[in-house]
Amino acid sequence: APPAAGVLGWVVGIDEAGRGSLVGELIVAAFAVPEGMEGELVRAGARDSKQLTPAQRERVYARITSMGVFAVWPVRPQEIDRENVNRLEERAAMVGLRIVGSRVGGLANVSEVQIDRFGELRELPGWLRSQGFSGRLVVEPGADAKYPAVSAASIVAKVVRDRRIEVLRRMYGLEGSGYPSDPRTVGWVRRVLASGARPPIIRYSWGTLRGTEFYVEKAKRPRRTLEDFME
Repeated sequence: APPAAGVLGWVVGIDEAGRGSLVGELIVAAFAVPEGMEGELVRAGARDSKQLTPAQRERVYARITSMGVFAVWPVRPQEIDRENVNRLEERAAMVGLRIVGSRVGGLANVSEVQIDRFGELRELPGWLRSQGFSGRLVVEPGADAKYPAVSAASIVAKVVRDRRIEVLRRMYGLEGSGYPSDPRTVGWVRRVLASGARPPIIRYSWGTLRGTEFYVEKAKRPRRTLEDFME
């Protein structure tokens, strides 16, 4: 859809959930809201998802997802075990931007892209320009606590990840939060691996498994293009 009457364009926020997790996907979300409506997101409860309980996130998610356009893109553990997570997250952000851009009439209709910084951006700025984006690119640590569109993306990413973790509990018997700081998760991973199983939901390149026979050292690989990533 084109910008609403009286709106100069769209503001897109980007954030992720599950970056440091030992189990499960990294979820990247892009959330577009008409410029000038950020205050509506705040009034609906959008804030840094880490400040909300799971139940609160679900309630806010239900309110904000009708207020904008959003997309989520998963990065699988197997990809993370092969490649640099910053590069993977950057390309996932580009996929999310392409999806929401297609729904707002093109990235030329986006006046600002706001990203919760996760590393140096190598491809995204040039790619944005190639897609007709001529607005402002904001990349800041802690953007999820400062910019409502990024807060909304943070909540969407976290809710989607929470739901995926619940699926993994039913499919694989996962215990705990999935993070390496959670003793229940680490204990579950060790028991499963000791049984001879090798579930594809575990990140075998994570330091938690370093020194074990299950640890996977990331190999140096040629840089992949966005088209490769999306295959």
